[in-house]
Amino acid sequence: MRAGSMNLSGKKLWIFDVDNTLILDVEHPNPFDDALKLWNALEKRDVTLAILTNVGRLSGRQVHEALKKAGFNLPIENVYTAGAAAAAYIHNRSSGARCFIIGEGGAQEDFVSHGLDVTNNPPIDYVAVGADRGMTFQELNFATKMVNQGARLICISGSRDYPGVYLGQEDIYIGERSIVAAIEHATGVEAIVVGKPLPEIVIETVKILGFDTSESIIIGDNPRSDVAGGKAAGVTTVLVQRDPDNIVDFDSGDLDTTPDIDVTSLEELIEYL
Repeated sequence: MRAGSMNLSGKKLWIFDVDNTLILDVEHPNPFDDALKLWNALEKRDVTLAILTNVGRLSGRQVHEALKKAGFNLPIENVYTAGAAAAAYIHNRSSGARCFIIGEGGAQEDFVSHGLDVTNNPPIDYVAVGADRGMTFQELNFATKMVNQGARLICISGSRDYPGVYLGQEDIYIGERSIVAAIEHATGVEAIVVGKPLPEIVIETVKILGFDTSESIIIGDNPRSDVAGGKAAGVTTVLVQRDPDNIVDFDSGDLDTTPDIDVTSLEELIEYL
């Protein structure tokens, strides 16, 4: 469906993806002009702007800084990452749980802020895995041992690989789903993936911000994460067409990946506010 066939004035909560939607990615925080124009138009209206990103290697604070640098202003409390979602998932089931985390630092920050005990020594209740380009064999082996001993295995988001810059090197790097696959293969334990397209993550974000799914809209570049998760949650979905080479691969299973609205530029949405 094109934007022109839908009235968006009743949408009070606008949830945006980050990478390849608002900015190129968190390591290249170059804003898309059409995204800035829509964002600025929404700021003049009585709506709430929020972020829901599958980036798990950075904390909500770090994602907020990248967006602020790119010109997108919003309260840090309205930034939700896969790492924060994973931390909330564990906290809601076992407050104060002992967690071993593979990740580049961002997830640890979100886990500590949720009151979880981040540790490198047994006993371990949960092993949570995010993308980590500095991961050692010793860390991977320890994580595997802890899962074999009964720790629950959490995959923070679910990208198999992603583009980025690490130690000055621009490349494609294996994601958290690929790291978790090694642990799953070694242990026979299936991980719980926390992040889009899990509809509960979208529903929880909407609920925390005080809205109903019927008055919410989610905008992203990826039909297999943003659209699939949003539609399963009952939220209106917008797919913006970006460079397909920058779309991260996710497993959406049997979820519907057809957007409610399909646009080539986010500017198309402005006249239907």
